[in-house]
Amino acid sequence: MKIEKFIYMADGFYVYKMEDGYEVKDQFGYTLKTAKTVKTCDIYVQKQLETRRVAERYAIEKTHQDQNTYRSI
Repeated sequence: MKIEKFIYMADGFYVYKMEDGYEVKDQFGYTLKTAKTVKTCDIYVQKQLETRRVAERYAIEKTHQDQNTYRSI
């Protein structure tokens, strides 16, 4: 599959128009998702970004809880 055109980049996800569809690649060039429509790639990228945000929020909350636990000891 040959890359035809770079479409956009979102936080390490690169979306390309290919000769027979679309691809999402990471910063190392690994293909993460292939699809016939750009909308499918958009949905994939948005879900991945939301998963990251949730994980970051959890990590921040956990860090604050741990800090509060150590302060009360």
